[in-house]
Amino acid sequence: MEGTPPPQMPATGPVTPGGMPPRPEKASGLATASLVLSILGIFCCSVPALAGVVIGIVELGNIKKGQSSIKGQSMAKAGVIIGIAALVINLILAIVLVATGDYSWEFNTGS
Repeated sequence: MEGTPPPQMPATGPVTPGGMPPRPEKASGLATASLVLSILGIFCCSVPALAGVVIGIVELGNIKKGQSSIKGQSMAKAGVIIGIAALVINLILAIVLVATGDYSWEFNTGS
């Protein structure tokens, strides 16, 4: 049949030059590290929380510049917020411990 176009392949979405479909975009490791370190900073000393805040701020800057995936933005923000909260909690705890002079972790159960 003359005049009819040749059959075409069905559209399946974007394809990379190698013929494979692109990998789904996911949050970066920095955003994950920020959140994990900040949560760890609640239960440990303030060092992991401080690291989580710094890494989260760096990752938010990378996201703003377009150098990192937008999918990690909420995780990095949560890492910064939780890290700051952990730092404040640890600071208040340190002030109370110094002010009272009671450095023991024994709880009086009344018996």
